[in-house]
Amino acid sequence: MWGVSLFALLIVTSFFLGAEPLAARECRVFNKLMTLTLASEEMLNYLRTGSNSRAVQELERFLSNTTKTELHRDMQREELNELSRATHNLIAQQRSLLRVLSIKDRRTAERTSIKLFARETLAAYRRELARMPCQNAHKKGTTDGILGALPALGQISSTTAAAGSLGLVAFGALCFILFERRMTTLKRRRKRHTCNLDCHLLYAEEEAEATLLDISQEGAKIKSDVICAVGDKISLNLPKDAPQVDLSGQVQWCNANYFGIQFKDRLPREVVKTLAGFRRAPSPAKRGFARGDTPPDLETNSAVSG
Repeated sequence: MWGVSLFALLIVTSFFLGAEPLAARECRVFNKLMTLTLASEEMLNYLRTGSNSRAVQELERFLSNTTKTELHRDMQREELNELSRATHNLIAQQRSLLRVLSIKDRRTAERTSIKLFARETLAAYRRELARMPCQNAHKKGTTDGILGALPALGQISSTTAAAGSLGLVAFGALCFILFERRMTTLKRRRKRHTCNLDCHLLYAEEEAEATLLDISQEGAKIKSDVICAVGDKISLNLPKDAPQVDLSGQVQWCNANYFGIQFKDRLPREVVKTLAGFRRAPSPAKRGFARGDTPPDLETNSAVSG
């Protein structure tokens, strides 16, 4: 059973390692465009307030890692051609602001952004981007995150998505294997073995005869004339020639002269098999004689006929 489960896990793992999730393929370019939007907005906020100077570095890093040719090809493949011109205009505008900022100062770059209607352009681009198929993947609320998290947001690759899917599948398979092993262990512990062994039952400082009908690692079924209730604690004394083990426990159910107990301590499997296979030696016959023995001499009464 374990071999089959592990083999199935290996098959599922290899499948997910070789497959790229559909959602990752469809939203890859959208993630890049959303990162461009967020980085541009942080850049404009820096020009206006002067806080968070890392926005400039993040935008420069994104633009240096994203080539125009590659972005255009990806947008064509994912049928985002209607955003192509607006995307190139936004990138060109952000590059211009970065150039002014490097040559002049922040104030000059801010005045340039106002002349170029940079905020209006960015707002219009965001509205266009929100109409794309993957718009539900990134809501407007993501803009109030930290800019340091932008690379993780925008660079969600197919490898990352595949690794996440693989992790979920492996975790589910592991849980299934552990559950299967647990159920197998419980079934083995609770397997009943027919016993039919006479014993003595100790209950409330009284002793009575009883019969151990069947036994498992966790409990036993008993027949006795003693009246017990659920929750009562009892113990069994086995015959002297039987294996001596502690068979004390708590009553779990009652039905007329039959009741079941759960042992205080779980019995080893070998002990349960020994008790199930135990057979008492037959007591010597009190009357008669065994087959093969020589019968005692009987007095002979001879009758002699005339």
